[in-house]
Amino acid sequence: MKPNKATREYYQRLVSLGCIVCRLVYGIHSDPCVHHVRTKGLGMGQKSKDALPLCWEHHQGRDGIHTNTKKWEEKYGTQEELLKIVNDLLND
Repeated sequence: MKPNKATREYYQRLVSLGCIVCRLVYGIHSDPCVHHVRTKGLGMGQKSKDALPLCWEHHQGRDGIHTNTKKWEEKYGTQEELLKIVNDLLND
């Protein structure tokens, strides 16, 4: 299903932040994609409204959340912690 106008605008604002990991850990801006935070109760193929901006490397790369979520969260923080930071940045 295609995102509606409000969702597309939200994703644009999200992407404008750059990768949240690169921003917080390395102090740089890198072009991100949208990572949908997996929450309990969601089945395969369902997308959460909650999302993080992550560059390819931190999303699906060697050091990506989809490579080893537990190790990734130990290194960079939980998705919920980063989501709070992202929401705070968006609401500034």
